[in-house]
Amino acid sequence: MLYLILSSILVTLIYIPFGVFLSKENKNITNFSSQLIYSLIVLSFIALFLNFFSPLNIYINSILIIISLILFFKDWKRYNNLYFLFFLIIISSTILLLVTNSNTYRPDAGLYHFPYTQILNEEKIIIGLSNLHFRFGHISIIQYLSAISNNIIFGVNGMIFAPAVIAAAVIVNFLFHLKHYINNKQYNFHFYYLFFTLIFIFYKMNRYSEYGNDSPAHFLFFFLISETLRFDFIDNVRKVINLFILSAFILLNKITLGIACLIPFMHVNKTNFYKCFKIKRTYFGIILIFLWFLKNVLVSGCIVYPLSQTCIKNLSWTDIHKTKEVSAENEAWTKSWSEQNKIISHNDYIKDFKWISTWRDNYLPKLIEILLPYILFTIFITIILYIHSNKNMSLKKLENSSKINFLFFLIIVSFIIWFIKIPIFRYGTSFLISMIVLMTSYICVTKINLTKDKRKFFSIIIFIGILAFITKNFYRVLDNNYYYNNSPWPKFYSHGNDNIIPEIETKIISGKKIYKATEGTCMYSRAPCTGFKIDISIKKKFRYLIFTN
Repeated sequence: MLYLILSSILVTLIYIPFGVFLSKENKNITNFSSQLIYSLIVLSFIALFLNFFSPLNIYINSILIIISLILFFKDWKRYNNLYFLFFLIIISSTILLLVTNSNTYRPDAGLYHFPYTQILNEEKIIIGLSNLHFRFGHISIIQYLSAISNNIIFGVNGMIFAPAVIAAAVIVNFLFHLKHYINNKQYNFHFYYLFFTLIFIFYKMNRYSEYGNDSPAHFLFFFLISETLRFDFIDNVRKVINLFILSAFILLNKITLGIACLIPFMHVNKTNFYKCFKIKRTYFGIILIFLWFLKNVLVSGCIVYPLSQTCIKNLSWTDIHKTKEVSAENEAWTKSWSEQNKIISHNDYIKDFKWISTWRDNYLPKLIEILLPYILFTIFITIILYIHSNKNMSLKKLENSSKINFLFFLIIVSFIIWFIKIPIFRYGTSFLISMIVLMTSYICVTKINLTKDKRKFFSIIIFIGILAFITKNFYRVLDNNYYYNNSPWPKFYSHGNDNIIPEIETKIISGKKIYKATEGTCMYSRAPCTGFKIDISIKKKFRYLIFTN
């Protein structure tokens, strides 16, 4: 347990110095949390770039520790203060609480999150890897961040930190922005956005085992909206570029959140557009996106997998037929295809909205069950605030209304696309919640005049949320307080309670060992590994492996 505690502290110390390249604001807790988020982007970029030429093995990754130490002591004055110490204690405690004795996201973690991370640790980029397992074609960049965290200090355990660090950084950022607003009795639009979003996070995004690749992307989307509402960017080109880089990182985490890339453009005009190209970090963002799409083409033959329209058909490893099958299957499963009374093909099911009735009868009640308690709570809070508002005062004028209207527009468009293509909550969480929160915040700002001191009211609600978050995780830690392999780290060797590495079969193709999990999920075991039938050909060119069907 002591090793896990120390690792939860060290992971922040190792990560955060890389964030100074993009974020170096005043020394306070909210800015340190922002810096930590941007450090994850820089590290992910490094991991992505390195993997084109080398496996992300423990020796390569450990060099970054030396670089981190150099950056840390070079900027020692930034960290030699009580603000950073307090931040370190809070962020490390949150990470520790999330990961201790946790399960991992099932079944995706075992199917492709951990197996892909293992591949990154053992192999440089494998061309046509999606032919071994189609899910390797639409991986998240968070797997690269996980892979590069396997170093001489953490070992393979380091790969579990990435989702927890993202969640902890966003939660801490929101909490201390709220603290500032409450202390100064500033109940503006940004305050309400943070307040109601944080309530949802405490209610529904409080377990590490539920994060996978989806929740980290949603946490980042919430953070993107927060940063957009917080600043007036017109005269601050660097912050506009940071938004662009952040939105690109969200895209690389979850392609379904790609509309986030449009948000920075609300701050672009003729004057600052040309200024952007005079600042080096602009090219960092462009190169990051370029490398990611290049990686996609090399792994799957498609710029965006599994969109067959983006595939380059004349590449030997491109499988257009399989890509179309995967696309139809993915969409059909999100539309309750498996719940049909009479099973029809994936393609027929998603045509002409045939799926609506099945989705309505089977998934809509689940969606309502998730959202209704939260919606009722926001209505309840809004009513209380309205009752205690001054009805005789003139209504407030909404500041930055054009910015907020643009956000509304993008969120609504995102919601429509989500409903038509992938209407399952884990894909649309940030769209749905942001839509509810933005509407609620609008009502609170334009219809409610708080004349009495409400600091105690808001503080109590936030305290209850924090207490619920801590209690739920403490209960899980205590309830699962039994020994298993690699306890108390999260279980990434198997989905079983014992966390024992499952049996793996070996097949040699052209002198290369390929592994197959007998139980269907490889987890973090051997690489390259799949739980499916192995039916590929392997050749080598310029020292790169090429997998073809």
